[in-house]
Amino acid sequence: MTNEVVQTTDEMNFNVKYIPAEIQIRDFDKLHQYVTEYASKYQNLAFTAEDVKDAKAVRSNLNKMSKAIDDRRKEIKREINKPLDDFEEKTKVLINIVNEAVRPIDAGIKEIEAAEKAERQKMINGIIEEIASNYGINSNRIIFDAKWLNKTATEVTIRAAIVEQVEKLAEDDKRMANDIAFIEEYAVKRKIDSTGWIASYKRGSSVTDVISQIDAVEERKRAEEERRRAEEATAKVKAEQQQRYEQGVQQTIEVAAAAPEQSVQEILTEIEESAEPIRVALLELRGTKTQFEALNQYMKEYEIFVKRHKCAGDPQ
Repeated sequence: MTNEVVQTTDEMNFNVKYIPAEIQIRDFDKLHQYVTEYASKYQNLAFTAEDVKDAKAVRSNLNKMSKAIDDRRKEIKREINKPLDDFEEKTKVLINIVNEAVRPIDAGIKEIEAAEKAERQKMINGIIEEIASNYGINSNRIIFDAKWLNKTATEVTIRAAIVEQVEKLAEDDKRMANDIAFIEEYAVKRKIDSTGWIASYKRGSSVTDVISQIDAVEERKRAEEERRRAEEATAKVKAEQQQRYEQGVQQTIEVAAAAPEQSVQEILTEIEESAEPIRVALLELRGTKTQFEALNQYMKEYEIFVKRHKCAGDPQ
């Protein structure tokens, strides 16, 4: 059951009799002159410690004059405001009567509008679900525009706005899927795990940034591997050289000990029996111990026969 709403065309006649009050200060010009002359006598005066008592008296007289003027102003204002205060009280009573009638009406209108808005929002949510489902998009990703709840917003306008959002999301999803696939493929070619790089992309890095970061990491790994291999190779060569050197010195000593008296003729006989022509040279060599050790290593590697001969200056 609803109450009947009665429309009335009667206009309220709020008739107020108002007579503007006139406030006059008698002989204002003379009073103005008197106050001015009285105050001017004490302007810009310099007081000393001995004049403090007189200065206080002057200050008291000036304050009394100011207070007398202000007190009279307040008195007149109170009298003037009496009819105004009475008028305001009466108008407040009238306004309260009207407001008491407005409050339930206003509450009812708001309740109806809220219900209509809720129903409209339900309808719009249905449209969002429908369109999002057609595109395979989660409806929670659609940004609800509060303007859609206005009665002036048509369904055609709302649908167009939702479709625009959904198409943009679908386009973004497709681009992201392609980007992720590219990153995965790029990572597979380099035999690395793509999980961390895809996470970096999803946090906001562009594909170009991710690829550049992958290349930088791989370059550091490659340089580190090359350095490691170079160090291992260097260590291996040094170890082999040291081993050959130690073996060569030992073999040279053993050969010299096994045939200390072998003659040049015997050496020539061995050379003649060789398939490849071999030359024999007697050389006088000068050098440091380190140089001789290196030379000995070289001759051992190439299987050059060495026989030591006594030289001047050798220890007996």
